[in-house]
Amino acid sequence: MKHFSLSTPMLIHLFAAAHALIATVSRWVNYVDDVPLTILTISLIVIIALRYRLHAEMIAALTLVGTFAGYLLGSYGAQIIGLLISNPIAASALTTLLYTELLGWSIYLFARTRVPSPEERSQWSVPMKQLILLITAILLFRFSYTLIFESHYFKTSIFDEFERLLSNQFALLVLLCGNVIFVSLRPPQTRFRELRYIGTGLIVGLFSLLLTAIVYFKIPHSSELDFALIPFLRLFAVVLLSDIIVFALCKLVAYVIASRTELRTERGKKHLAQFQYNKLKMQINPHFLFNSLNILDFLVQEQETERASAFIRKLSECYRYMLKTEDEQLVSLTEELDFARKYAELLQERFADGFTIEYAIPREALSRHVIPCCLQLLIENATKHNVVSPERPLTITIEVINETLIVRNNLQPRLSTHASTGMGLKNIRRQYEDLAGRTIQIEPTKTEYIVKLPLL
Repeated sequence: MKHFSLSTPMLIHLFAAAHALIATVSRWVNYVDDVPLTILTISLIVIIALRYRLHAEMIAALTLVGTFAGYLLGSYGAQIIGLLISNPIAASALTTLLYTELLGWSIYLFARTRVPSPEERSQWSVPMKQLILLITAILLFRFSYTLIFESHYFKTSIFDEFERLLSNQFALLVLLCGNVIFVSLRPPQTRFRELRYIGTGLIVGLFSLLLTAIVYFKIPHSSELDFALIPFLRLFAVVLLSDIIVFALCKLVAYVIASRTELRTERGKKHLAQFQYNKLKMQINPHFLFNSLNILDFLVQEQETERASAFIRKLSECYRYMLKTEDEQLVSLTEELDFARKYAELLQERFADGFTIEYAIPREALSRHVIPCCLQLLIENATKHNVVSPERPLTITIEVINETLIVRNNLQPRLSTHASTGMGLKNIRRQYEDLAGRTIQIEPTKTEYIVKLPLL
């Protein structure tokens, strides 16, 4: 029997349709739909998060942001949609549909920022007890806020309190900086995660109390000490909600940054290992060694002892450079050009008058850096895939323009050459992406083949 599985985009569409249906039926029969819509929203978030192996803390943060954003947009977004659609039932259904689609795709894109490796997938397990406790707490917290905002203490709109918070720039600065610092700190390790969550909740509560005092007493712009409990608690309820949402957002941003850094590091290790392996193969490349020995044999037979000695010396220097830079990620342009010249001199013994390299490198560019052996690889590719003869000379130009190292050669393809795999250029491209977040540019024309390397 074939296994049937819904894709995540299809799942998002189905949940959005279910949200719209419940909103329509609820408005039709005059039933408050907070409970079923909230449960559907949490279910959507949890299912997508579990599909992509997110940690329980991230699921909780996403659930917090998603449910409270849904409450605010559901309450006030329908009023905006209502300006365009006169039917309140249709306006409510459309608002719920659009928000669920937006939420689902946001969670989906966020979850895909880090796809675990096969080893992580095999070791990953769902902490169901921990997850159920967190989701239950968020659900109760959400409904308690609904009751608070619908009570007689909030006869006016909660946006009055939001406006007071937003108008105090000092409070906003403390809110943002405090949460960034708190998220960046590592909590003490404990065997009981529940204690850590309780401690986090207490700190968020106390911090929200401090923010409420700053806003209520207009610190630092005023020194008024008039105090009334109910207005203070009204403001505290809104500030606490804002603080929780900002804390959750900071947690999510920190997670994305950490995930991308980890992914980039792992990818860099993989690409560096592959690049080093290819360099090792290049060092003992039978084709290169065979051609070099043939040239050396010719020089010996012709009794060109001085040329033979110089050829052996240059060959050894080339291999010495390859071994020296095997573990280095970057080398100076001066070193790479020196190596490219030695390598070119070896090739000139083979191709005689049919091979020329021209250099146009300004002095200030010599201290910049490139990937090791990149020029050698580009020179080798040019001689490998093009005809080189006195009748049809190959000219390679190496120049620097606008902080970019440009290597170009005239095109005269070999008729018998095999199709290129492009692995050398792929390795160089990956190294630049991993080390500097930049890439190389390959721009072939009808007459030239051009490769542009960023100077680092």
